[in-house]
This record gives sequence, structure tokens and C-alpha cells, in this order.
Amino acid sequence: MTPLRLVFAVVLVATALASPASAQAPSSRQPSVAPSGPALSLQAVGVRRTSEAPLPLKNPAPFRADTRQNRALMIVGGAGMLTGLVIGGDAGTLISVGGTVVFLWGLYQYLT
Repeated sequence: MTPLRLVFAVVLVATALASPASAQAPSSRQPSVAPSGPALSLQAVGVRRTSEAPLPLKNPAPFRADTRQNRALMIVGGAGMLTGLVIGGDAGTLISVGGTVVFLWGLYQYLT
């Protein structure tokens, strides 16, 4: 017998003797309780509001002032730090320290 015929014979015998597993067989009894899986009525898309917000607000959030100047200070300070590092030497160190001070002052103003 050639190996191909032997493989074919083994597959044929295995298929003929195979029976469905008991877990895959159709069940004759019905479950007594409803399935506890996902339900169509519980599906939601987006955010659901659980309760209404009280109106009017007693303590509204404080108004945040414009932060353009603070952001500009941080950008100029960062550029100063990089410029000082590129220049090098004593002059570069002085420019880098000045840029650091300007950056930190802008950051402080931005966060307060």
C-alpha cells in the first residue's frame, strides 16, 4: 500500500467512525430560565444621562483668562534654551539659563 492510499484509508475510517460530541448534539430539554446574555433593550450608543443636572449652578467654574502670553513665554524660553545649547561656551550657558527662567515663568503663569 502506498503512503497516499494509507492516509486516504485512515481519513476515511476516522470519518466513518466519528460521531458528534455530546456537547454538540441537539438538546432535548429546554432551559427553565431565560438566558442571561446581552439583551437588545440594554444596548446603547453614546453616553446616557443618569440624572438631570441641577439648574442653575450655584458655584460656576471661574473664568479662565487668555493664556496666549503665557504660551508665548514658554515658546520663547524653550527656543532660548536650545539656542544657548547650540552656541555653547559661557555665552551659550548664559542664554540657556535665561531661556530656562523665561520658560519656567511662563509655565508658572500658565498653570496658575
